[in-house]
Amino acid sequence: MIDVQSLTKKIDGNVIVQDVSFQVGPGEIMGFIGPNGAGKTTTLRMLACATAPTSGTARIAGLDLRTQDAEIRRILGYQPETPPLYPFMKVRDYLRFMASMRQIPAGEQRRAMDDAIDKCKLGPMTGREIGKLSKGYRQRVGLAQALLASPKILLLDEPTASLDPGQINETRSIIRNCATDAAVIFSTHIMQEVQHLCNRIVVIRQGRVRYAEQLRSTAVARDDRRSLVVRVRVPAAGMDAVSLALASLQEVDGVRLTMHEGAAENTASAGPVGMDVPSHSSTDSSGNASANPVDTREGTGSADENRAGNGEHIARIYAELPDDDGLQNRLLSSLLGAGIPVLGVMPRESELEQTILHYMKN
Repeated sequence: MIDVQSLTKKIDGNVIVQDVSFQVGPGEIMGFIGPNGAGKTTTLRMLACATAPTSGTARIAGLDLRTQDAEIRRILGYQPETPPLYPFMKVRDYLRFMASMRQIPAGEQRRAMDDAIDKCKLGPMTGREIGKLSKGYRQRVGLAQALLASPKILLLDEPTASLDPGQINETRSIIRNCATDAAVIFSTHIMQEVQHLCNRIVVIRQGRVRYAEQLRSTAVARDDRRSLVVRVRVPAAGMDAVSLALASLQEVDGVRLTMHEGAAENTASAGPVGMDVPSHSSTDSSGNASANPVDTREGTGSADENRAGNGEHIARIYAELPDDDGLQNRLLSSLLGAGIPVLGVMPRESELEQTILHYMKN
């Protein structure tokens, strides 16, 4: 539905965006992530026909960005980071004005406004002046104007910026619902937003795409999953006991466990997950996951880190499992029941987080 090919933008001789290419299909939510100043807003403005590309093009719902911009505007909804709101206008009056600006026929404007108000949960606010609304509600009004024409394409620039946690969750829900009828691109510099919403990701840095990937599902890093590092002490001859403890979870759907001991590793997998924890993930000397996804071996660390004395070793178990206290307790009980002391349990960055961080920094 969106096919971007080598899109480039230069301003006063400075390259702002260079050779950006990606695709987004119907029903997909693409997270466009990068640091501030990476070129996200400029790219969205080009796709919204608000500024012309210097070179390259895009096809949006089969329409050419360079020659059919008027047709594209009719099927596209765009929410800038700072929506064009008029603080003295009441919400419904503003939406009526924007419906006229979008050239929605007069007989269809009421239905369009009611649908947008319902989707954005603005019902109690329609009679209030925009300037008297909270930041969260002002953002919703900006999103509602983007939804007026029931767009096939929805472009959202930092839609959760400056919102509190409750407002962020509500905005996520609205965006998910919009994706049932449209292809959605939303830009952000917040990694967690990509994890919670997207089934496609594009990382941009210094105007160039550094990484693009279609995720297995929108559940890659959902709220109902957890990633942990469990540090254990095992005898030199006791790795079989650890493997046996891991084997007790083999029939549990959605669990993946990876064990590291120095330079050696054993892996036990139990059922499919949205994203596997790779057996080559690296760790630092404190047991935390590294943000560098290209490392192919775990560092051996110091002698004290990997060997506890008297023939004992320190091992780490990376656990990706459903967000279930009972299941986590079962994992720990299995280890303790096998006579394996548990030294600590801590959160672990997901593989997606590591990958995003790597390409945002390098």
